[in-house]
Amino acid sequence: MCYNKSMKNIELPKSLIELSDIFKQNGKKLYIVGGYIRNALLGFCETDIDICGDVLCDEIKKMLKNSIFSVKLINEKLGTIHIKSKVSEEEFEYSPFRQEKYEAGGFHSPTSIKFIKDIKTDCLRRDFTCNAIYYDIQEQKILDFCSGVQDVLEHRIKTVNVPQKTFDDDGLRILRMVRLSCELDFNIDENTFLVAKEKISWLKDIKEERFNKEIISILFSDFKYDAIKNPYGPKKGFDLLNKLGAWGYIFREISFNIGVDEVNKRLQNPWFNVNEVIPSVHRLSVFVFNILKALKLEINEQNIEQVLGQNGLMINKQERTLQKKLLVALDKSFSIKNEEIPSFIQENGEIISRLLDLLRLFGIGENIRTSFKLFKQDGVPMEIKDLKVNGYDIMKNFPNIEKRDYAKIFNDILKECLLIPEMNTKENLLNFIRRKYI
Repeated sequence: MCYNKSMKNIELPKSLIELSDIFKQNGKKLYIVGGYIRNALLGFCETDIDICGDVLCDEIKKMLKNSIFSVKLINEKLGTIHIKSKVSEEEFEYSPFRQEKYEAGGFHSPTSIKFIKDIKTDCLRRDFTCNAIYYDIQEQKILDFCSGVQDVLEHRIKTVNVPQKTFDDDGLRILRMVRLSCELDFNIDENTFLVAKEKISWLKDIKEERFNKEIISILFSDFKYDAIKNPYGPKKGFDLLNKLGAWGYIFREISFNIGVDEVNKRLQNPWFNVNEVIPSVHRLSVFVFNILKALKLEINEQNIEQVLGQNGLMINKQERTLQKKLLVALDKSFSIKNEEIPSFIQENGEIISRLLDLLRLFGIGENIRTSFKLFKQDGVPMEIKDLKVNGYDIMKNFPNIEKRDYAKIFNDILKECLLIPEMNTKENLLNFIRRKYI
């Protein structure tokens, strides 16, 4: 879609137009602000629609009583609500115009909120000009108070206020700036970047769960918008974080042990794979592996936890457990001896398919892949679930064996079947248990 100043060709959901009509009937105006207008100027509309106005939540509830819309309070302090159509199920996030005050130090959350009527003042609280463009739904026109349209069309990220104030108010905006640069393939205004680098220590007081969202979004930034699909977005983002000196404030547990400056020093040179686009399923693994190698840390569960755990990116426990198995096995694969391969395959039977694919990315593991293919052809059980006996069979036939011993028994059986695949029948395995454990 081509840009035009009135934006009359912008496609809006029918429910949003109906909502705007209700505002109009009550003498009020409804505006779209942020990413949807920015993206429309770029020629696509792949994002949620955020809306705003000078009406507070309680008044909106009265306006929408007996309408097709429901209202749900999201953040009482900010006055943020979700307005949902009962017909189309479409939902919009609404925020009233407001003015915010922050403590110095980039703590992210405002210390005081004042709801206002003036749209220009509301604009001044926003982060970057590309996100501070308003669209008057009734008039079908853009309202641009900070040259945001020009910055969007010139693919530039620039702060609404002077950069010092923007980052002093909210240090997380530094990471958001990098993410937007990756997702949109925008350049960062030179002065904005230099000030962000000066203010990088403000990241130290931002909560870890907020880092998680931004860093993971950078890692998968090439998937954000189908219309852009910049395959080197993640590499660009991590290079920017290197130049900013951000990693020492992101990986706090590691920095506590070796120092913020040392973390940043070890990550100065590009370390993310630049030769190919990494499939999404392996991207987190490659990210963590390369980070630890660049930091000169051993690939073990403790160090993986420092990157992905509660003092790092706060990845969920299930994913952390998987990454620990994958990365420890990946590291071992670089120096594995041929005689170790059979037991290695069985030990990693639960993750072997994904692991073999990951090894291919690093150009290793041909000997492991060959052995795995032969084992499959010979019918060698790779995991406990491949065995022809289970816990119920042991309990039924050998009631005196303690359940706590089952895991050891199954592992012993797996090793035995590795030598003699034909042994994997129910009768043979029960006889093996009887001889060895009864």
